[in-house]
Parts: sequence; C-alpha cells; structure tokens
Amino acid sequence: MKEKYLHYLWQYKLMPLHNMSLTNGKSFKLIYQGDYNATESGPDFFNAKIEIDGILWIGNVEIHVKSKDWFAHQHQFDSSYNTVILHVVFEHNADVKVGESLLPVLELKPFVDFSHYKRFEQLLKAKRLILCGSSLSDFPPIYLIEMQEKALLRRLSRKTNQLYTSIHSNDPKNVLYFLIARAMGAKVNQLPFEELTQRIPLTVLKQIEKKRQMQAVCLASGIYAPSSENDFILTAQLSNAGTFENKVFKSAWKQGGVRPANHPSKRILQFAQLVQKFDFSVSFAYLDATKLYDYIMKLLDLKPSNLGVDVQITPFSESFKHQLIVNCFAPFLFWYGNQKEDEGLVQKAIDLLSKVPREDNGIIKKWKNYGIVPKNAAESQALLEIFNEFCINKKCLTCTIGNKLLSQ
Repeated sequence: MKEKYLHYLWQYKLMPLHNMSLTNGKSFKLIYQGDYNATESGPDFFNAKIEIDGILWIGNVEIHVKSKDWFAHQHQFDSSYNTVILHVVFEHNADVKVGESLLPVLELKPFVDFSHYKRFEQLLKAKRLILCGSSLSDFPPIYLIEMQEKALLRRLSRKTNQLYTSIHSNDPKNVLYFLIARAMGAKVNQLPFEELTQRIPLTVLKQIEKKRQMQAVCLASGIYAPSSENDFILTAQLSNAGTFENKVFKSAWKQGGVRPANHPSKRILQFAQLVQKFDFSVSFAYLDATKLYDYIMKLLDLKPSNLGVDVQITPFSESFKHQLIVNCFAPFLFWYGNQKEDEGLVQKAIDLLSKVPREDNGIIKKWKNYGIVPKNAAESQALLEIFNEFCINKKCLTCTIGNKLLSQ
C-alpha cells in the first residue's frame, strides 16, 4: 500500500464515508477533507472539518499506511502536528497521543477497493515516461484540455512567484528588465545574465547617455575588456558607482560547448542593443493579443552592428524571438496581471502564447508519439509542464488525466 494512494482516496472522498466509524467505535462524519499539503512540511491536510459523535472538530489530518509511521517519521517531536485532529491509516497498529489525549483513528483497510489499487499500481509501474500515453487515444479529450489549462497556469505561476526574492523590486520596469535578461541566458547562462541585471541595474543604466548604454552593458558583463579611452572612463564611472568588478564576473559565463548563436559574447551584445532600444514602458501590456505579438516581434528586430568589438551584433532568429515571448513577455503579463489584480492581463498572457508557434523538442515528440500534437506555444508549454512536473514524478493521482483513468 502506498501512502500517496491513501492521500488520493481522502482528497477525492473515494470511500463510503457515510458508513464508517472510528477504531474506538465512535461515529464519524466527514464535512470537509481539508486543503491538501502537497509541498510543505507538516500534516497532510489542513483545515479539515469532521464530526465525531455529533461534535464538530476543525483542524488538520495526517495520513499513514500504518499508525506506527507516526513514530517512524518522528511526528511526536514536531509541534506542527499538535493540531492534528484525526489520524487516517490503512492499518491501525499503535495508539498515538497528541498532548495527553489519544488521537482518533480512522482505519481504511476494510473499505479499500483492491482492484482499484491494482490499477493504480499497474499505471505507476509502467516503464514508459508518459504512463497514460497508450490510453490517450481512447480518452475523452476534454480531460486533457482541462489538465493543459491547469498546467499552463501552474507553469506561469512557477516562473513568476519568486520574482521579488530575485530582484527585491515590484517595479514593472525592473521586473521586465530581469525577465528579458533571464530569457536571454536560456538555461546555460541564465544565472550570469540575472547577475548582470544586479551589477548594472536598470536605474543606473538609464542614467548613462543613451549612445553609451550598450558599452556599459558589455563592460559590466566582464566578457568585454575596455578597448578605448571612453571605455576606461565608463568603466571607472561604473566602478565608482559600485556596480561591478570585471575580474570576478568573467568566469561565471559558460562559453565551452555552447552553440555559436547562443555564445554569451553574442547574446550580451544583443541584450545590450535591446535594452538601449527599449524604454521599458509597460503600456504595451494593454494592446490586444494580436497587436501585442506584432509589437514585440518588431521590438525584437535588431540592426546588424559591430560596435567596435570583435563580435558583430546579429539579429535574433525568428525562433529565438518566439523563445523570448514564451520565457519573458508572457510571464511578465501574467505577473503584471496578478499584481494589478487584472484577470484580463492574465488571460492576455495565455492569448499571447497562443499566437506563438509550438515548440518542437524531445518532450513534445514524446507526446506526438501518442497522437497529442500541440497547435501553439500555449499548448506545448502546458505539455512540457505536465511531463516535467507530473509524468516524470509519477504524480498521476494529482493529474486530471490520471485521476479520470483510475476512476473508470
């Protein structure tokens, strides 16, 4: 028996709760199963409501395979479990006290449908990465659509919910500056690009004469050494402002094994030209999705230039422009909409992704093998989230698709 299966039974009330009693013989009635605690430490369900012999109890619920697991997990030493009002177990084999009182126990073993549990185990034992893949062709598409919608919102939330911690600012201009830099770095150089925004903040950058802003970004990156008298003067100004120390930062960039188009020396130059070109006004957020897509694509048109350095600035490819929309502008709209409590802006983030062609990578190809072909980036982003956060971790019980398959 798996504990997460018991979580599933409790969360979705898949038991004859009208016909159960506690191990001490007292009557039991479930009013509200509580809020599932999937990530934080502490009890499994918060704020549950139950009746025991007609008396209402409000508190937390802890679930184990066996009662003795309470001690195996050392909950007796954790004060966060003092608020538990019910111990739900598959098999009751030990009494547990909270304070001076015995903890009420609900034993599930007599009520578990073992044929259903067998289907659950068979699903999770499958060797393929998308466990439900072979069943998708015969499965009502509405459930996949529902899961995609949930997954996309989850993905956008995950990309934006720690922004304040990263930049210590809720100023939309600073957030947009940070998101552009992070997206420019992709996975391989995301961290040094994020650090670049700390070393030369947007407020400092915009105080510099516009024609010298590109040089300032390049010098702050540490990849480019001063090559002219003006560069040395600008370096001194930035150093006096306490924004960077070149000799420390250069080693942070990953340059080996990077495709030529993604080499940091090229991406820094492109980023420098983009931030010089863009005034970081966020009024574009109020364009409709089609005009917004056109506006961003035009904004991302860079002019070829050599800037007096060895590497020439090259324009963004079409696919990289789309990558910036997916990883920067759509998350920004989602974040900005939540900050403004404007559901229209949140929805516009999704509408903008719907204007972008779907991604094609190894994960999307796995979905295609089962006949699931995304039409746009909104759908491909959702499928990436489902695969990475649910399929890989075998969280079928918290996935709409897995849940419906098991309930058949």
